[in-house]
Amino acid sequence: MTALATLTGIVVSAVVAAILTVYFEIWTTSGDAPGTRGLSAQSETWWDVERDARVVRATSTEADRTAWSFRQADAWGDMDAMVAGGGLHAGGLRVRVTLMNFSKAPAVITSVRAKVLRERAIPAGPVFRCGGPQGGVAVSRIRMNLGSADRAAVEYDEEKVLGQYPTQQIQLSKQDEPAIFDIEIRAGRVAYDFAIEVRYTQGRHKETMLVDDSGKPFTLAPDVDERAPAYRCSVNEGVWTRS
Repeated sequence: MTALATLTGIVVSAVVAAILTVYFEIWTTSGDAPGTRGLSAQSETWWDVERDARVVRATSTEADRTAWSFRQADAWGDMDAMVAGGGLHAGGLRVRVTLMNFSKAPAVITSVRAKVLRERAIPAGPVFRCGGPQGGVAVSRIRMNLGSADRAAVEYDEEKVLGQYPTQQIQLSKQDEPAIFDIEIRAGRVAYDFAIEVRYTQGRHKETMLVDDSGKPFTLAPDVDERAPAYRCSVNEGVWTRS
C-alpha cells in the first residue's frame, strides 16, 4: 500500500508538472508569463573622451571664478554633480540602450524615437566643457535629433542616410544575447526632458516601452558655441580654467 501510494504521488506530480509546463508554454507564446515582464531595458549616458566634448550648462549657483579645483574625484564627477544639481547637458550626448527579452514570445523592434516629456528653461549659470581635442562629436551609425519633426532614430552609413532605425529586423528571443545599440542624440532649439520610446511587437501585440536615465528623464539643452566663454578642464592640474 505504501509503495502504491508513493507511486501514485509521483504520477500525480508528473502530471501536474506537465500541465503547468504546457500552460506556461501556451501563455508565453502569446505574451508574458504571469508576474514577469517581456522586454526589459537599461540605459547609460556616455561620451568618448578622446573625441567628444562633454558640455554642461550649470545653474547660477555655481561660482564664476577664474580657477576652480575639481570638487569631485575628477572633471567627469564634477559634471555629474552639476547635472544632478539642476544643470543640463548641452549640444549632444550618447545613450547606450540594452534590451533583453524575458518572454518566450520573440520581440521584434519596430521603431526607436525620442519622446519629449517637457520643455526646460536653460540654466543661467556658467558653461563647463571637457574632453575632445577639437570639441567635435564622432560620427555614430544611429543618430537622433531632438529638433527634427518626429525625433525618430535614423541609421547612417557614414553620411549616407539608410532610413529610420532599425533598417533591418531586430528580433530578441527569450534569454538570447541582448540587443545593444548606441544613439548619438543632438539637441534641438530649446532644452528638453525626454525619454527614448521603443516600439515593438510581441506575439500578436504591439507594445511601447519608455527608456529613461535610471528612473529620471534624459536632459539636453541647445549647443554652446565653442568660442563662447566657458570653464575648461585642466586634467593635469585638477582645476577648471576660465577661457
